[in-house]
Amino acid sequence: MRRFEGFAAPAWDDPFWHAVRLLVDTFKTRVPTEAQVLPVVESGQTAETIGIYSYLHRRPFLVKPLVDYLALRMELGDKLLSEMRTEDEAREDFMRLSAAEVQTYGTRMAGHHQSSKVLVATVEALMREVCLSHGMTANVNPQKRATYIADDYLWVSPRRLDGAFPSLVNPYAIWEIKEYWGKTSGGSKMSDAIYECQLVGTELRAFEDKHGIRIEHFVLLDGYEQWSVRRSDLRRAVDLLYSGLIDELIVGHQVIGSWRAIMERLCAI
Repeated sequence: MRRFEGFAAPAWDDPFWHAVRLLVDTFKTRVPTEAQVLPVVESGQTAETIGIYSYLHRRPFLVKPLVDYLALRMELGDKLLSEMRTEDEAREDFMRLSAAEVQTYGTRMAGHHQSSKVLVATVEALMREVCLSHGMTANVNPQKRATYIADDYLWVSPRRLDGAFPSLVNPYAIWEIKEYWGKTSGGSKMSDAIYECQLVGTELRAFEDKHGIRIEHFVLLDGYEQWSVRRSDLRRAVDLLYSGLIDELIVGHQVIGSWRAIMERLCAI
């Protein structure tokens, strides 16, 4: 999933995205109307909501774009979930790519689900396939942070990532994989996953703006059962995409076709 250009105008550090956050906190899981967002006199205002109404009252031109975006993020959050796979579906897709054994993340505690690294394995298999066809190699198991180094500047990723191309040093692209296959309800780890992607994206975009560098940032998500009870986090993932902190959001059934196409393009650079 990439951004629709009509909603991609505000830059990653534009106050528009902070207004989105405040309205999301105010209206929770419903999409407000323009009249609800900017009433002339709002009864029942609280200290927390007066600020956003005051800010928008001085900027009425923002109201419609904000309401339209809130509707879009709700729609796209549902669309992302509809693309998610079960663990069995993800394994079946992987078996059509490779005969390799899929490793697990899982705890060894009795009674806990041994969650597989099937999305990681799928990304690795596709990388090997495409890179080999271009006569290239790929590091499919990075063990260090990504870095961008020149005579006058240095950027080091705030955390270890799941991949970088063509290498961890001066990459064209970096990516993060967030797959959750447990059978119980998803939890705060899902929010943490989104915030990790936000952290990487924010530091990366600030570096790019300062030095004129361009590094693509991809996020891959999967795991229907767990993400289905964390829809608010899926909508936050949409915010990362539309604010430009990530370049593409790749989910579930999209992964094989989309990741192969991305790797083909990167290998051709």
